[in-house]
Amino acid sequence: MNTVGKILSIRRNAKNLSINDISIELKISKNVIIDLENDNIKNNTDIIFNVGHLRSYSNFLELDTEIIIKKFKNDLSFNINKEKKNITPIVENNFFKIERLFAASLILIVFSSFYFLFIYEYNNQIDYALVPDIPESLEPIIEKANTFDNDLSQENDSNISDLINNSSAIASMEIDENISTVATLKILNPTWLQLRDENNNIVLSKLMDKDEEFSYELNLNYNITAGNAGNLLVLIDGNVRGKIGKYGDILDSFILYKDFTN
Repeated sequence: MNTVGKILSIRRNAKNLSINDISIELKISKNVIIDLENDNIKNNTDIIFNVGHLRSYSNFLELDTEIIIKKFKNDLSFNINKEKKNITPIVENNFFKIERLFAASLILIVFSSFYFLFIYEYNNQIDYALVPDIPESLEPIIEKANTFDNDLSQENDSNISDLINNSSAIASMEIDENISTVATLKILNPTWLQLRDENNNIVLSKLMDKDEEFSYELNLNYNITAGNAGNLLVLIDGNVRGKIGKYGDILDSFILYKDFTN
């Protein structure tokens, strides 16, 4: 089947007309006429001008202009669709996608491993280094304290009185006989005990055994700290005033007074 360009060329030659004759008569560039006859529409991007030149050219050659224009448009549409079909789609290679994802994951894993193996551990070591070691002098005391039985039973007040009468008291300081008010701390079960004076100097700091006692002049206002308040029995001038606190409570800087009772 002849194309529009072929029909134009055949008709022009039948009329013994040259391209130059058509160009002069229609005032159309020779190149445009050549492109139309060769169906070379790619070189003429403005389709409207092509249709206008084609209309003038077909009229001059006494062709059915409407049929020529319709065929031109159909051929143009066919060529455009053909070109679209011939376009090779660009397919993205999923392999490279997976490869990049794998590389990113590997970098993340390496960085995380480095962080936990070096930076995190290093920070932990610094934290541990900030905690001072337990003084060697306190290690035996703490070790012994850890072996205590937490289920030690509490003795009632009647048994406490018998315990006071039958126990041997230890006086860690000399008591002036002229001083009427003397405080005595009697240990009911092994307990860590510390006493400090008003200048915060340590008077006593040790793990007290059961039945041990410590007496001092009440007006010295010692600060009493103990690991278990329920294991300390208070006596004022030999009179039982009760336990200094509840069993299991930690006592911190407590000062006894003359009228203490519990």
